[in-house]
Amino acid sequence: MSGRSSTRELVVLAGALVACGSKAPEADPAAVTKLAQTIATNTPAFGGVRACGSGELVGATLTHVTLAHLAHQKVPDLPYNAAWASPPELDAPAARVLLDASPDATEARRAAAALLAAPSYVVYRLDSMDAPMAFGMKTPKRGAMSGRAIRYDRDGRPVCVTLFAIRNDEERAAWAIAHSDRAIIDPEVAQALREDLAAQYVLHAPRGASAGSAN
Repeated sequence: MSGRSSTRELVVLAGALVACGSKAPEADPAAVTKLAQTIATNTPAFGGVRACGSGELVGATLTHVTLAHLAHQKVPDLPYNAAWASPPELDAPAARVLLDASPDATEARRAAAALLAAPSYVVYRLDSMDAPMAFGMKTPKRGAMSGRAIRYDRDGRPVCVTLFAIRNDEERAAWAIAHSDRAIIDPEVAQALREDLAAQYVLHAPRGASAGSAN
């Protein structure tokens, strides 16, 4: 079972409890902030933790940008920190509730409880991006980005890591190159490449496996 499925089931269960007349679990969102800060501080060095085995990448999932926002930390202005490169589909639903600009207080507390109840956490952390055309630069090449899926225990300690690589769809990249015969990249072409790279990320991000890549 994926981390997103586990957390979604917790949210659904909370709703079911309310429907049955039972009070859904609640927790202080500040506890999520503290946990997120611990996880963010415990980013392992390359080779600092063992490789994840098959089926180990389970728990509530978060992109590294979402983790930073939950921890109330500033996100550096770097290509792989762009909003489009952290698709919300990779985040546990409870995390998205907590990132709402003005969440309902009760919903926020229920989301905090759901997130804190997760058995573990998987953070998708991008480490590099080589997608010049997606940023409007005329360098005809297939876009790529790579990173690590890091599993943390409930206390925010890193347990294992899986490396992954994501690339633009080959046909989409070929189309973009063929339509980039001007002095600058057409903004629509760059946008299409960004959307495709994000979609490939969602499709190929490792889940419960020892390796993940998109060829």
